[in-house]
Amino acid sequence: MTVSNSPKKKLIEVALPLPEINDASAYDKMPGIGPHPKGIHHWWARLPLPTARAILFASVVDDPEAHPEKWPTEDEQNAERERLFDIIRRMMGKKLHEAPEVYAEAKAEMLKYCDGQLPPVFDPFAGGGSIPLEASRLGFKAHAGDLNPVAVLLNKCNLELAPQWSGYAPVNPDSRQWIGGSEAWRGTHGLAADVRYYAGVIHQRAIEKIGKYYPQVNSENVRGGEANVIAWIWVRTVASPNPAAKGKHVPIASSFVLSTKGNHSVWVHPAIDEGLDEGWRFEVHSGVPTKDGLAKARLGTKAGKGQDFICILTRTPIQRSYVQSEGKAGRLRERLMCVVADGPSGRMYIVPNSETEKSLQIHEWRDDIAEARASLLAGPLPTRAEITGGVCTAYGLSSWGHLFTDRQILALLTTSDLIQEIGSQIRSDAERAGLQETDAIRYEQVVRTFLALAADRCADFNNSLCRWSPSNQKVMNLFGKQAIPMVFDFAEANFLGSSVGAWKTCSDYVADCVEVISVGEARVGEAKQLDAAAEQNGAELILVSTDPPYYNNISYAVLSDFFYVWLRRSIGKVYPDIFSTVLVPKLPELIAAANRFEGDALRAKQHFENGFRQAFSALRSKMDPRFPLTVYYAFKQEDEDVTEDAGAHNDLDLTTGWETLLEALISSGFQITATWPVRASQKWRMVSMGANALASYIVLACRPRLASAPQISSAQFRQELSRTLPAALRHLQQGNIAPVDFAQAALGPGMAIYSRYGRILDPAGKHMSVRSAINTINQTLTEVLSEVEDEFDADTRWAIAWFEQHGFLEGDFGDAELLSKAKVTSVSGLQHAGIVLSKGGKVRLLRPLELPTDWDPENDSRLTVWEMTHHLLRLYHHQGAGDEITSGLLRKLGSNSEAARDLAYRLFKVSEKKKLSQEALGYNALVLGWPEIARLARQERTVPPPTQSDMFGRA
Repeated sequence: MTVSNSPKKKLIEVALPLPEINDASAYDKMPGIGPHPKGIHHWWARLPLPTARAILFASVVDDPEAHPEKWPTEDEQNAERERLFDIIRRMMGKKLHEAPEVYAEAKAEMLKYCDGQLPPVFDPFAGGGSIPLEASRLGFKAHAGDLNPVAVLLNKCNLELAPQWSGYAPVNPDSRQWIGGSEAWRGTHGLAADVRYYAGVIHQRAIEKIGKYYPQVNSENVRGGEANVIAWIWVRTVASPNPAAKGKHVPIASSFVLSTKGNHSVWVHPAIDEGLDEGWRFEVHSGVPTKDGLAKARLGTKAGKGQDFICILTRTPIQRSYVQSEGKAGRLRERLMCVVADGPSGRMYIVPNSETEKSLQIHEWRDDIAEARASLLAGPLPTRAEITGGVCTAYGLSSWGHLFTDRQILALLTTSDLIQEIGSQIRSDAERAGLQETDAIRYEQVVRTFLALAADRCADFNNSLCRWSPSNQKVMNLFGKQAIPMVFDFAEANFLGSSVGAWKTCSDYVADCVEVISVGEARVGEAKQLDAAAEQNGAELILVSTDPPYYNNISYAVLSDFFYVWLRRSIGKVYPDIFSTVLVPKLPELIAAANRFEGDALRAKQHFENGFRQAFSALRSKMDPRFPLTVYYAFKQEDEDVTEDAGAHNDLDLTTGWETLLEALISSGFQITATWPVRASQKWRMVSMGANALASYIVLACRPRLASAPQISSAQFRQELSRTLPAALRHLQQGNIAPVDFAQAALGPGMAIYSRYGRILDPAGKHMSVRSAINTINQTLTEVLSEVEDEFDADTRWAIAWFEQHGFLEGDFGDAELLSKAKVTSVSGLQHAGIVLSKGGKVRLLRPLELPTDWDPENDSRLTVWEMTHHLLRLYHHQGAGDEITSGLLRKLGSNSEAARDLAYRLFKVSEKKKLSQEALGYNALVLGWPEIARLARQERTVPPPTQSDMFGRA
């Protein structure tokens, strides 16, 4: 292999088609998109697969600028770059596991730039495994490392277990009878079929052992009088503090609404009944409630959103602090509020009676359940100092055992036992199917591993912190976000049923997801447990791409205990090295968690910095010099909404995390050559729906810095920025970076200059910090964008200056005329150009919707860039005319069209600065839609020439 001393500049260091990457990443994060590798097991803040594959591809292929011998002109380079963009765009397709030819095309292209052999890829902070998985799918030898044993197991499933058995037929007796034999089973479909079959065996055996604890419910609305249960909905109760209640327990519910499907709602009402010992009972109501009635039901027994509770017996307040103290004393109880069952025409909501609740009580297994709480589930729950987004420890739920009801623990223990016991049957079936004994043992361990992952999925849906969703009418899993918040009214799924949260549903879904892990020809990789700050995997000449921990945002080690304890019980003996500790290792985890250093935030920050510096320094010596290091950073636009019981710990120092990562990279001897903001969906993120936490990733491309790098002054740094940024910004615009992301992306070429030098000294002789460098880069960016105005016509330059002062609002005629002289135009000329309205001593810019709809640039005697941009904006954004119609106008603009896009970038920045959100939204939308509009505009509308008939009249 030939290694050049001066590596070629890669595509990722010049331009990327970010809009398509963003769209695909947003789709990948959405729920309900069908089977997906992420579905084999939950992981927090998982990197979207499209992002991972695009970054890997762009890290290998050269940018056309690196080959002037092939593409000597800028136009030729742009055309070749656009061809590479088109490959990436195809890589952003939905359900790409169904398109192995796209992966093959990408691999063939990458091989052109690495002497016909792809380098090994290493991710030392592999987490949920997106980067190693996509590396494997693209044909790389993928190496995954992580300290967290749960993450190691997930990567082992993706890189080792599933690929090793790709192309094999299933061994279970039912599937072996299918017509077609082994040829009918492609990829990991055979393995998935076995996971599904043996999960079914476990289901039947579980029914035999504990089925009586999951009875049907009596109902007059179904034939036979008994209905299958979907879920039991419980509410926590507390002894009323009001002496008038005489110590009776009352419900503390956050909502009484059960269904909001269409205009028909179902809700619970606590009715006072002095004939009962408790003095109250539940009633279920359905119909169309009044607006006030629905609002009241949504509050449950709370006095208001985020407020204290109300005692239903005395109508007096119950302070939240009282509920917390009662919880810590172990005096909270649960009361069955409603049973949800399958009815003839949908969900039925049935009021339970005293016999219903008694039938669910467990007696003969109490010792086993108590033992599990005292050993397996005795680990401490994270406190408010350890995780954000809410915790339940304030209410006395202090160990993992407190999160589960007796019946849930029994179901999970039983499933874990059956997963261990079924190994002998799988092994026997495998040998009958033709596998050698050693292979049969290996295979049964693989199947049991995926069954254990399904059990973990059940745990996520079967605990006393699972909510009932009235809109979806189903049980919701605990980890909808990276938190463990208190839930006062929780839903208990029917573990042995067939709805959400049931073993059958969870295991079927895991099996479906196993089917889509491998694409095309499987490439077996490697997953190892390692501390990135202390050790490496031993591979040489590696391409490194990694998504490291996010400073102090998420403590994966603390949260992972929830899953780890069940995995260790079910398959710990299969992987003794991974599951050697009682709980997940905490202290070495690379996050700035002050609670792990006796509350010392400075020591926590030093732990984070030192660990990263050690990790990146070690990686630097192992890297293949042809390829840049790529590092992801989860950038948070705003602090997340503070959820109920979340406390004030959500106030994270995001600037510190970002700067610390940059400092760690630079001090480790790296030069940052590009930064790319990749947006995940604003609607479908891990941190609560509608919040802005972890909304996007910043991808940094880095190269090793020369040991002999010189030092310069801050003045020289500014001069070099002014020389370099204009060309870099043109490349960014070719990639159609959204204006909202433009400033962040521009940090890449700016930080490339900053990190290229050993030191940059300010006038006082002090080292320029990363924060100062970022400020300087942003100032220079503003100056460069302003200089673009010099290429615009005089009328447009006036309009920009006026827009900076007034937006689309009125200003004095005198000010407008004075400004026009400075810009070498006139107000009357601006009126003639059709961009302003001057009336009654006032002047204002015409809004896009005020522009004439019959405007034709070919007949405009005073054509301005301002007009072009805002007519395009009128059509595309305000009138929603669509790509085709907008492209017709763009085609008429010809060579002037790029100036219109330049102006949209400029006006977005002005709008953002002036907080003109609607205007900024429009300019951003126009730029995002530009690639498709421009593509359609380039297409010639030609009519095929008439064909000449031959002597027999044939065409």
